[in-house]
Order: sequence, then structure tokens, then C-alpha cells
Amino acid sequence: MALHNDVFQQQIWDFFCNDLESCLTVSKLKQSNPNSPFKGGLNFTATLAIFSVIELAAGWWKGTEATNDIIASFIQNYLAKYYDRFNNKSFAKKFYEVFRNGLSHQWSPKASGVAMDFYKSWLVEKTSTNGQEEILLLNVPTFYYVTKQGLEDFEKDINTNEAMRKMFERRYSKIVDSDYKEMRILRGMLESQNE
Repeated sequence: MALHNDVFQQQIWDFFCNDLESCLTVSKLKQSNPNSPFKGGLNFTATLAIFSVIELAAGWWKGTEATNDIIASFIQNYLAKYYDRFNNKSFAKKFYEVFRNGLSHQWSPKASGVAMDFYKSWLVEKTSTNGQEEILLLNVPTFYYVTKQGLEDFEKDINTNEAMRKMFERRYSKIVDSDYKEMRILRGMLESQNE
């Protein structure tokens, strides 16, 4: 098996998908049982995990750190097949900025919300709040499905495209090298505090 297949198997299909499916299961159980021991619906947590993986994959795709433009292009290239509004790169970029950046930096999407609607397949909808301005909602189960499908397509493309494989390997190696460097610095700081 190639390096990218090993990485996808561990980081995407095992870690990411298993975590997301757990989030969805907990949310569904909470919705169906008013006495559920689960207090939160995991809406924000699940959404942030999805965006983190999209950002990671966009970096693999271009072989470099992912910028908002690269991420929007990745969304356009790999998720638009499953949600046609992503064919518009400006829409994809603004979607990323409103939902991901809002959640990451403010612990809330920018004047928007996150839903767990297991019964309909919408991804982004407008909703009215008591006669006030309409806001946007992102539906996590559909977003997860769209992202998972796009990631499957991306892995297939890497399987058959040598240039993409090299981009993946370049970014993956840079991440690993950087991660170990940062961890070693922190480890050294921890060790010096223990002396």
C-alpha cells in the first residue's frame, strides 16, 4: 500500500470517520431521548473536525500549507459534485470563512448556526428567527456525507496521478518534520521545568 493510502486509512477512514460517526450517534441519541445522559449535541465539535480535515486535505492536494483560497479550490474541486453551490469558488470561500473561521476563532459561526438534521439532506439553509434577519444554518450530517464523498474521490485521484502523489508526499513530510520539531521544543521545555 502507498504512503497516502496508509495515511488516509489511519487519519481519515479510522480517526476522522470513526470520531464523526460517534458524534452523529450521540447527537441522534440525544435528540431521540429527552432523558439522554448527553448534554451537548456535538454540533460545533463535529463541524470543526470536518473543517480541520478539509484543511488538511487541501494542503495535501497542493503540497503546501492551505490558505483560504486553496481550501476554497479544494472544496470546489472535490465537494461540488455533492453540493452544487460549491461550484462557485467565491461561495466556497465565504462558506469556509463564515463557518470554519467563526467556529475556530469565536466558538460560533459568524451570525449563523449549526444543525443536526438527520431527516433531510440539506447542507446550508436560511432560517428566520422570530421575525428578525434570516441567518444561515449548516447541517452536519449532510456536510459530513459530502466531505466524506469528496475525500474518497481525492484519494482515488492520488491513486492514479503521480503528480498529486508527490504533492501529498511533500506536504505530509513537511507536516511530520514540523510536528516533531515543535514537539521536541515543548518536550525540552517540560524537561527543563522538571529539573
